[in-house]
Amino acid sequence: MRKGFLLLLTGTLLIQGCKKQETVEVQKGRVEEITINVDPTLAIVTPKALVYLPPNYDENKSYPVIYMLHGFGGDYRTYVYFNGVHEILDYLISTGQIDPAIVVMPDGRNLVGGSFYTNSYLYDPSSNSYGAITVFGKYETYIVDSLMAQVERTYPIDTTHRAIMGLSMGSYGSSKLWLKYPGRFKAVALHSGPLAFDSLIDVDIIDSMLSDFEDRKLPLWIKDYLGRERIWATLGNGLSAAFSPRIVLYQDPSDWRVIENCFYSPNGLDSINGEVLLDTVSLGSSKLCVGVRFPFTYDTVGKPLASCIDPALPDNFTKRSLTETYCLWKAYHDPQTLIDTAIARDNAGFLDTKVYIDVGKKDELTLLYHNRGFKQALIDRGFPASNLVYVEFDGAIGYPAEYFPGLHSTWLYIRLKKSFKFIDRVFKGEDIKAGEYDQSGGNDYE
Repeated sequence: MRKGFLLLLTGTLLIQGCKKQETVEVQKGRVEEITINVDPTLAIVTPKALVYLPPNYDENKSYPVIYMLHGFGGDYRTYVYFNGVHEILDYLISTGQIDPAIVVMPDGRNLVGGSFYTNSYLYDPSSNSYGAITVFGKYETYIVDSLMAQVERTYPIDTTHRAIMGLSMGSYGSSKLWLKYPGRFKAVALHSGPLAFDSLIDVDIIDSMLSDFEDRKLPLWIKDYLGRERIWATLGNGLSAAFSPRIVLYQDPSDWRVIENCFYSPNGLDSINGEVLLDTVSLGSSKLCVGVRFPFTYDTVGKPLASCIDPALPDNFTKRSLTETYCLWKAYHDPQTLIDTAIARDNAGFLDTKVYIDVGKKDELTLLYHNRGFKQALIDRGFPASNLVYVEFDGAIGYPAEYFPGLHSTWLYIRLKKSFKFIDRVFKGEDIKAGEYDQSGGNDYE
């Protein structure tokens, strides 16, 4: 009897194994590279973009558009050549999970590795304000004026169905452009972005950054400390180049001593207040010291808290060392603060946007706290919970978190599929499944 049962089971398995497997024919879209016509005064390093055109693209039809911003250290080719985003889109469109859309991937890389999609204006420490001189590029103006205008003239785009999304620096840029231009985007998808600057204080981020330097001291000359092996220093330098770049005149171009000319000359860089040198640049008969100012000082003895710091925040090195430069960062560049800007400029457009946010529970850049803070700030300022999807992930269904942790960039394939489907639902006016999801607890968006 047992032998007969095993023969029957084996035969059944063989029959099932011989059944024709159902296959999906994935139709392929195409990706083309374009060059953006841009005013040279914007100082854009690479004014290029990749444009994904869906399968069976028809220039006589109208398509929704998604602007997809890359992260720090990447460029306009990253999503296609490293993340295969065109294949994700091909599959989702071919299987009917989303409608065809045009996806635009611009370049946000500047001379220091990443622009944070920001207009980098010369910082004046004497007034804690900005001058009119462009330093590391006007990337906000480039994206919203030059790039979007050219793309939407060139391709058959329905501008009433426009979305923006990104990872890390791209998430930051997407949130910033949404909040500074509310009403322009129907949907926003934010993956692991630095979205609430005061969350830096909670985790004592400056102390973490200083661990990348010898003797835990900010060096006068920083370019030798930049790279993947020193991620904190590199990101801190990138943020400072975007938010508080510095240029001072080289005192004596005939003198080769860089430190003496850039720091100890009249009105030179101020190392006590976190100014570092990136490089020297010749400009005609003059020579310039090009650097950045970090938003902190070592001299904390007897120093009052910066005017924008809540005294109730944790009392740590970061809180005590932050300067008024940080307050300028917060006022002009902090997405959580820019919520109020959006409300003032176009409250109806702000409230009408649908937003998807996800972040890993073990994000190594401590951005879990940023995303929690930003999400809560949205709700506190009246953003409808029905327009918001918030996901924290760690592992996945069937995959233990200890082997597949929720880090900064992990599970990107799955995350992008979810955000593309979210954006598609917004464009169609369908239920976005609003709510808060803890994937590690089995509560998942899909």
